[in-house]
Amino acid sequence: MSFDTTLTDLRVWSDALIAGRSWVRPFTSLLGAFVFGQVLAWTYERTYRGLSYSRGFSHTLVLVCISASILVLAMHFSLLAGLGLFGILSMIRFRTDLKTPRDLVFVMGAATVGVATGVGAMLEAAMGATVFSSVALYLYTGPFGSRARFDGVLRFRLPVGVEAEPALSRLLRRHCRQRHLLSTAEIEGGTQREHVYQVKFFAQRDRDILLESLRTELEANDTRLMLQDATSEY
Repeated sequence: MSFDTTLTDLRVWSDALIAGRSWVRPFTSLLGAFVFGQVLAWTYERTYRGLSYSRGFSHTLVLVCISASILVLAMHFSLLAGLGLFGILSMIRFRTDLKTPRDLVFVMGAATVGVATGVGAMLEAAMGATVFSSVALYLYTGPFGSRARFDGVLRFRLPVGVEAEPALSRLLRRHCRQRHLLSTAEIEGGTQREHVYQVKFFAQRDRDILLESLRTELEANDTRLMLQDATSEY
């Protein structure tokens, strides 16, 4: 392909883009992949049962949908695009040690954009790279995919023999939107009982108020609140 031919193709592409004749369909396809990918990721997050949930995998589902959409748009120009992508991913799969699914989907995104560029689908490649990068930044900075049902874990000790359950229930209802007892056990020779709760507060100020109330009203010892980071993997 000569330099003059390349300039001609770019001029035709830019004229079509300005006229608005060629960008609507790829944009609609990429937008649909983004929306439906989020639906699938949200369903995965809501139906997951286990201890090894990964927020990054929810992001991967969305980005895979966009990558697949870029590939199909490129295949409208050439069916060899699909075979080329499979060859690229096969080489990467057996020659590169990828630690997480998110690493793999970024490789897939780069490969699909490269394939689209190689077959001459410049508009699809440009829009695909823009949408893929924008969605990746949106997923990274936003709370999508997090499973922070509780704000943290509350741990404290109460003297055994003191009737504190009614007052404790009242304090928790007053300051916590949700609460779930994880464990309770007698310690220090049966003189104290340790309570461990998962809690979600009504407001941030309720954290300090609840801790202070436990210490002053119930004479709780070793009162600790371990907050949970909503964006971290677990």
